[in-house]
Amino acid sequence: ENVVEKVKVVALQAPVSDRETEEDHSEFISHAQKLVAQQKGKEMMPRSAFWAPITASRYLSLLDMNGEDDFFSSDLTDEQLRERLGHVGEKKELDLIAVYSGKDEYVPSFVDKEVLLKRLVKAMNNGVEEEEDDDGQVKSGKGGNARGLMLEDANHNLYKSEGDGARFVSAVGRLLSRW
Repeated sequence: ENVVEKVKVVALQAPVSDRETEEDHSEFISHAQKLVAQQKGKEMMPRSAFWAPITASRYLSLLDMNGEDDFFSSDLTDEQLRERLGHVGEKKELDLIAVYSGKDEYVPSFVDKEVLLKRLVKAMNNGVEEEEDDDGQVKSGKGGNARGLMLEDANHNLYKSEGDGARFVSAVGRLLSRW
C-alpha cells in the first residue's frame, strides 16, 4: 500500500533554504563538485564544511544552486519554484500549511520573508495566488491546497515569542479537523 497516498495534511514549519546564507560556501562547493566528477560523491566533506558529517553528493544537493534539495531559496524564479513544489497542488486530497517565522535566524537579512512565503504558496498551488484571511493565513481556494502562515515575531523553532507555538498548533489542528 502506498503510504504517500494516505497523507492528508502536511505542515512545513520553517521551510528555509540551506543554500541561501550569508556565508560563502563556494570553496566547499568546488571541492564537492570535484569529488562528484571523480565518482567520489560518497566521500565525506571536510569537517569545517558543514555542521554535521556530510558526503560530497549530499552537500551539493543542499548547498549548490539548483541542487536536488534546493526548494526554498528566494533567488529561484517562480518557474523554478513551481517545478520543485507544484506537485503539492496536484494532490487534491491534501492540505498543506507553510509556516514562516518573521525573525528566523537561519534566513539571511536580505530575504523578504513575506514575499517569499507568498511565492512558495503560489508555487505549491501551481501559480495561483491566494488571499489572506483575518488571521493572516493564506486561504486555500480554487487554486490549490497550500496555505501560508507568517508568524511575525517567531524565531526558527518557535520558542522565543509568546504564543507562536500555539498559533502553529492551532493552524495545523484546523487542517487536521477537516479530515
